[in-house]
Amino acid sequence: MSAPVHFYLTFNPFLNSGYEHEYTQAHEFHDLLLEEVEKNKEASVFWGKMIGSGRKSDLDIGSFQKEISNNAENGESTHLYITDFQNIWVTKVKAVTNTIPKEAKTLSFYEGKKVEVWFEITDMTLLEHNHEETANKLSELYIDNKMSNLTINGLSPFTTGIKYPCFIQDLSEEQYFDELDTDEFSHFILKPNAAVNTKGADHILRCIHTYAIHETMYKKLPHAAKIEIESAEIDMMEQRRHNVGRISFGYLKALEIIMNDLIIGHIKRNGFANDFFVDTTCAPPKLFINQTKDYYIPLKQFHKNFSINAISHFVDKCNTQNSLSFKKAFSEHKQFIKFMTGDLQKIIKENDFIGIRNKLAHNDGKIEIHDAMAIRNLILGVGCKGIINMAYQCFYPELYKPLIKVQSEPDKKSSAPIAGKLKLVG
Repeated sequence: MSAPVHFYLTFNPFLNSGYEHEYTQAHEFHDLLLEEVEKNKEASVFWGKMIGSGRKSDLDIGSFQKEISNNAENGESTHLYITDFQNIWVTKVKAVTNTIPKEAKTLSFYEGKKVEVWFEITDMTLLEHNHEETANKLSELYIDNKMSNLTINGLSPFTTGIKYPCFIQDLSEEQYFDELDTDEFSHFILKPNAAVNTKGADHILRCIHTYAIHETMYKKLPHAAKIEIESAEIDMMEQRRHNVGRISFGYLKALEIIMNDLIIGHIKRNGFANDFFVDTTCAPPKLFINQTKDYYIPLKQFHKNFSINAISHFVDKCNTQNSLSFKKAFSEHKQFIKFMTGDLQKIIKENDFIGIRNKLAHNDGKIEIHDAMAIRNLILGVGCKGIINMAYQCFYPELYKPLIKVQSEPDKKSSAPIAGKLKLVG
């Protein structure tokens, strides 16, 4: 199954004169879009790709519009990835055009410059905010599509020979904007992301990698889960203990997003999403193994997250009913399914994760500080192994084992038993 095709651009942050060094035109664009979306949920802002004043554009705008249509037919948004190699952003593209209306919103930065193509953007989020993490995300973007005569397995800051804007695919196939819980936020840009406006996020990330979840594993987490964890940790760092409900909900939400990615996302990435079905007429939507009603839609067309409870029931049902497609999808992840149906369900039940999550989501109750910290400890892994670590250890054992095993050969001299007799003194 081919991955959806998206767009990719680089930009020079030093062209945005008049602002502090780390406030690039992407940050300015983000703030403008946020301002517009807060006033009007249907708002959009235009990002431009410039060329020299003496150059003539030969871009085929129709090819960009075709990809937007193709993705829309599959129920998926089209992304524009934007990077200056320090940060990488992902945006939701509504349209691609040569010109923009006079009343269109864009940056004053473009005044007097020749713009080759405009991307109409309706949502945006910052994916990574340092050189190393950005380079890692770029390595997940690859080129293997009909619009390019090149095949590149992974992009990097040193990739040459490609023409911007270029057509790319994302190895993670994460549908950032389609999977958003719209009951909480209508747009990803409305979701607090500390990395956009504070340097504290870098410190938090280092602490998470050092004391809780190793960066090798953390890279596997969906972006939305990282946002929940990092926002909750910043609340902890700033000691805003009055917000313990939001902190607890953030960890529970992160766990929900991760379970969706490891079960539903894995099924989709492995081409089995047409073998399962969703009833969208009920609230919340329900998962089914068979299409017993003609109005059920294929799982491939459904992009919202399911609750932890719904995921657990789905996995149990697939096991008890011996679903062949499920068995094929998880043939190499039997240990993870065993964890899902065993230890994870036990932890969730014993600690009433589902009940607490539902109360916090509807502002229907308070949570004591010690319970909030217990939820954080269990999920993040403070004083214990942690659910996230256990889940990824089971799903990716080849990644986890080297992190907790000394690789060098034992020193025979140092490991030899101490010779001689003990001499008692006194």
